[in-house]
Amino acid sequence: MAVQAANDIVQQAAARGRAITLEWSAIAALLAAGVALGLGVWYRHLALTSLGSAAWGGLVVGALLCHAALQQGRARLSYLALAIFAGLPLAAIPFRFVSPEAGMLPLLVLGGLGAALMGGGLRWAWEIRGTVGTLQETAGQVTASLGKAMSAMAAWLHDAIIKWIFVLLLGGVGAGVAFVARVQRQELMFWAGAALVFLVGSVGLWAPGLYQRGRLPVGLRHCGQLCFWLSLLVVPFVELGPDGMLPYTAHPSLRFIAMGLGLVIVGSTWFLQKGSIFSHPIKLEPKRSAERAYSLAIVILGLLVLLGGAEVRQRMKLAVDQSVISHTDPLSRVQFQPPAQVRSLVIVQPLENVPIYLDDVQFQDGTSMRLIPLLYPGEQLRAYDHGLVKAIRAAAKLNVQRSMPESRMEVWTPSEGPKG
Repeated sequence: MAVQAANDIVQQAAARGRAITLEWSAIAALLAAGVALGLGVWYRHLALTSLGSAAWGGLVVGALLCHAALQQGRARLSYLALAIFAGLPLAAIPFRFVSPEAGMLPLLVLGGLGAALMGGGLRWAWEIRGTVGTLQETAGQVTASLGKAMSAMAAWLHDAIIKWIFVLLLGGVGAGVAFVARVQRQELMFWAGAALVFLVGSVGLWAPGLYQRGRLPVGLRHCGQLCFWLSLLVVPFVELGPDGMLPYTAHPSLRFIAMGLGLVIVGSTWFLQKGSIFSHPIKLEPKRSAERAYSLAIVILGLLVLLGGAEVRQRMKLAVDQSVISHTDPLSRVQFQPPAQVRSLVIVQPLENVPIYLDDVQFQDGTSMRLIPLLYPGEQLRAYDHGLVKAIRAAAKLNVQRSMPESRMEVWTPSEGPKG
């Protein structure tokens, strides 16, 4: 029984300490807000007489309302009525002698609100004035907690700075290699730089000096995520492609293979790891039943994209020279026409503000050839600057341009060709 009584006393003391800390923190916040509002109004050059009147009214009303709120039971309603019916006339006494200007009313309201916060804070502080002695103990505990928090934050900051230094180094080297490859027009070198950028996600595995290194599946999955998203959103606009000079030859982009590989890495690491990817790293939870199905679906999708990208890369081909325009589709069917038979080149943008274009090469015999520039490396933002468009225009001598912005369409025809 003695042990139980002592335990109850300790728990009550702890609870009281927490309540006192919260109350004094709220009082400090009220006083700080009141001082800030008062200084802000004073900074706007409100007259001292007007500011003093607003401060008097705010202090009276704020203190009386706080006094009523601190009462118990029905006494709270009585003191609230007293604050309204007796406090408001008392607060309005200075305005009998000071007539504020209409343009100063917002400043007066803000000044009065600041004073009301200060009055309420002072009345609340008077209510709990007996607990001031315990604030020293609370302050000591807060100081110790802050010291531990600052130590943990310094360790984390040291960890993060080292990691980001290596991230910037690896990403900068990769981006630099890709940029030099674009200038020198070396496709293999470009993809070597892109691979370095993808490996940024693995920095947590090998960077020295890190206290909490990520596990192998997490690092690999980060690489897969970078590989997928960068291949989808960034690589199409920076990838090296033929410049459009004749003879022109292009195969589908390697980025589709990179996207599939990234999905396979993401899905396989998620499928093989035992813990749930939604749990906190400190406390791993078992994998949920649906996660295995989701990860397996991502693996299957990644394999389809990977194999499809490799197959399309192997089969499809576009070649343009002075004698023939040749296009091989994914089924290995070849379509070719001499450039002299080209009647027009129609560039269509199906979705507004989305840089995806469809090119239709129309011939004199009524046939057409559908091309998708997005499949091939090259300029994607400006359709007329893509290498395959330049090559077809050069081979067929298409030099007359007509734009139809309302239809998101652009038509190229030869100067001696039809106008429609």
